[in-house]
Amino acid sequence: MTIAPTIQTAERSVHGVRPQMPRPRDVLREHLHAIGYALRVPMLIAVALGVLATIILAIQIGSGDLDYNFLTQPSVLPGVIGALLPVAMWLREERFGPGFLWTLPVDRRRHALLKTLAGWLWLMGGVTLFVLSLLVLALVSGGGVLPVQTMTTLTDALRLSGPVNPAALQTVQWTPGALIWAVPFGSATALYLLASAIVLGIRYLLRWAIVLVFLLPIATGATHLISRLSGNEWLADMPARALVQLVEGRFGLEALLTLRTWSLDNRATLTTGERIHVWSSIPDLADWRTAALLWTVAGLLALWAAASRHREERRA
Repeated sequence: MTIAPTIQTAERSVHGVRPQMPRPRDVLREHLHAIGYALRVPMLIAVALGVLATIILAIQIGSGDLDYNFLTQPSVLPGVIGALLPVAMWLREERFGPGFLWTLPVDRRRHALLKTLAGWLWLMGGVTLFVLSLLVLALVSGGGVLPVQTMTTLTDALRLSGPVNPAALQTVQWTPGALIWAVPFGSATALYLLASAIVLGIRYLLRWAIVLVFLLPIATGATHLISRLSGNEWLADMPARALVQLVEGRFGLEALLTLRTWSLDNRATLTTGERIHVWSSIPDLADWRTAALLWTVAGLLALWAAASRHREERRA
């Protein structure tokens, strides 16, 4: 009996069929397991510290030793964690070149996007625990789930450079509404996307960081020179003004992270000599919603562009 032709036919059939690729959900599941295993120690430490801090603050608030409204003063912690998580995720990966991750039978761009999605799911889990701790503190303090904060504001657009007349002040009640609970999730997501795009899209991060450190003073000096030569004074501080708008503008990073509560809350001296907190204006959650949308869209576009650098051209 001759079986050689049958074997050869089977071999040709096998070689002619492209192997089945792993399903995206399977790859995502593996990334979830891998990230959880790689960052298990930092995660456990963060959870332990968070629980301990929540207990201590709850005891202080319950005893009256601490009076602070945790909901109307958003924390920058979720945004900071969102910016640092991509660095921790990709720290040991060879992002460019024949690293182990890229040898697996999945397109490199899809691998990068699925791992980014897995990291975002872990991030949302951590932010959920953070928000739950805020809920516990809000209930312990008696401030309620939807708090109300009393603010002292200016009746007109006066500057706080000198003593303020008490007659120019007014007291208002600020009720941010349920959207205040979305701030930690929105800020963490936007900064996570931007940081992921930077880590995935830039090969030499340290070199670019050094360049950026020297770029602002060089740009400022160049615009000052151009301003003097052209006679256009508005060019003199253009880089500094652009940076201020990026950070402290109406839709800047501070608006994304804190609703601009840092820059709007000022210390003022009254004509009576008393020092008080004065708000130049009331934080606007509509501005935060716009800022979150703009920064998130920018992060998604940047992430897609960065992941596309790892795209593979496969032949059928």
